[in-house]
Amino acid sequence: MNIRQTIQSSWKFEQAMAEYVLFDYPLPADEGIENIWNQISSLRHQVYAEELQQYEANDEGKIDDPGHHFIACIEDGILAGYISLNPPSQQPFRITRYFSKETLHESVYALCGERLATTYEVRGLTVSPDFRGKNISYRLMRYALEFILENNGTDIVGMGHSEVVNLYQKNGMTVFTTHGVTHGEALYFPMYLNAKKVAAEHVKRIAQDIAEEEGNVCYHGGKSWDTSGFDFKVRDELIVADVLDSPFPPCPEALGILREQLERCCQESPPTQCEELIETIAEVRGVKANHVSVSSGSSSLMFSFLPQLLNEDSHVLVLSPMYGEYSHIITHVIGCHMTNFVLREEDGFKINVDDLVEQARQHDAVIFVNPNSPTGVYCDEMSEIVHRIQDETESPSQCKMIWVDETYIDYLPDAQSLEPLTATIPNLIVCKSMSKCYALSGLRVAYAVSQKMTMLRKFIPPWAVSLPGQLAAVAALNNPEYYRNQYDIIHQQREELSRMLRDEHFEVLPGVANFVLTFLPKEAGYTSHSFIEACKEKGVFIRDAQNMGVSLSDNAVRFAVRSQKENLKMIKCVREVFSQ
Repeated sequence: MNIRQTIQSSWKFEQAMAEYVLFDYPLPADEGIENIWNQISSLRHQVYAEELQQYEANDEGKIDDPGHHFIACIEDGILAGYISLNPPSQQPFRITRYFSKETLHESVYALCGERLATTYEVRGLTVSPDFRGKNISYRLMRYALEFILENNGTDIVGMGHSEVVNLYQKNGMTVFTTHGVTHGEALYFPMYLNAKKVAAEHVKRIAQDIAEEEGNVCYHGGKSWDTSGFDFKVRDELIVADVLDSPFPPCPEALGILREQLERCCQESPPTQCEELIETIAEVRGVKANHVSVSSGSSSLMFSFLPQLLNEDSHVLVLSPMYGEYSHIITHVIGCHMTNFVLREEDGFKINVDDLVEQARQHDAVIFVNPNSPTGVYCDEMSEIVHRIQDETESPSQCKMIWVDETYIDYLPDAQSLEPLTATIPNLIVCKSMSKCYALSGLRVAYAVSQKMTMLRKFIPPWAVSLPGQLAAVAALNNPEYYRNQYDIIHQQREELSRMLRDEHFEVLPGVANFVLTFLPKEAGYTSHSFIEACKEKGVFIRDAQNMGVSLSDNAVRFAVRSQKENLKMIKCVREVFSQ
């Protein structure tokens, strides 16, 4: 069904409460369309005047969009986002008011060539802050491309404010950052897209998203199993770097107890409430045993606890970029309001503490991953942040839950875990996976520490961690020296992998854990999706990172740090893909 059929039948597309509406300006005599237009004008003021300060704010709180064709995404009567277009008949386009003829003919018009007569102008691609992180921009661009191709269009040109060009890049547009112009205090760049070439990739990408949504699936890497199944001879030939499993084995003591008790591990039920594991965690981490809950991986803790702590009316602040389980639970499981606190590459993806604290105090809950994934950035001010969010001396704080995921913190020998703070801050929950740092991914062991566990523990079922998981986790916790040595090796391997990727002209972000976030070289001619697919064909699995944050462009990929031998194979694969 095409976009025109969609509009004519008021078809509810893809998401249970999502409707995509096409209309033109001047507006038709339709009350519903007029309501959407008013929401668009309000959203433009919110984003471009208040958030980006591209325009001056006005008392009415509205800025109209000077486009001709509009596609709006409506969820339960609320505008989630929209895109506006000007057709070829509207030439000269509005970009001519900002850029000289010479600049346009050196950049976007040079790529249009003789097809300028069938070129459209994109005026606005805007997603409401309350709906970011849900791939709405992909869908809006997909329908815009479909509309353009249906009307014999070929290309798109436009201009983007420096603060939002990543959004356009994520959607396939080439941004000419060397041809920027300044108007007022805003910096703009010309942009170009070949509609036919990009449309196919959008359709494929959205089809994947739909399949995951329809299956109520939260994507978290691990696509290599689709290739190998349980044939471990096949898996031995693959490089699995799209998930962050440890390249080193568990400590010898953990492997030893599993080998000794393999038959019992298969036959016997484990301790019902994981008592010895909890006592070991409490002793090693210096926390109270009744403040500890364990389960089969940190995902299990998220899915068990967050729906008990939040409801449909909750407003939750999350970091972006950040891996997807949290946004999935917030938006698809609980259905509450999510706001992205956007971390930007130009700031090194570091947290602006003052801004974060201010926003967190205005939300019911805030969720951190520290060190962050996929950026690998560690915030050493997290203790200060938590204390300031809870500080009631100046004004009441709305925030009643601070969730800190410290899955990767053990890779930093001097990092300060917030686990001890749970004794004095009732609203703090610290979540720790033992998968990555302790090489126990296959056994699924994680724990959370908080005063809230006295209430939350009842939502954890009996036998939440298997017998082999409990045995191995206890052994691992009692052998810290082995793991510290392995972390030193990981740091060396990460630096070596980063150096080799830079040699291949990747932009590599400095990190502290067992992965690196990178950006593909523009001259390679790949998006993250096409690059990932090309590597997959060679048996190398790497994580497409562009969906992990609203500020990540379509050339963002994350490499897990593997063994030296596997890292060399990854680099060989990269060279082969780039040479194709």
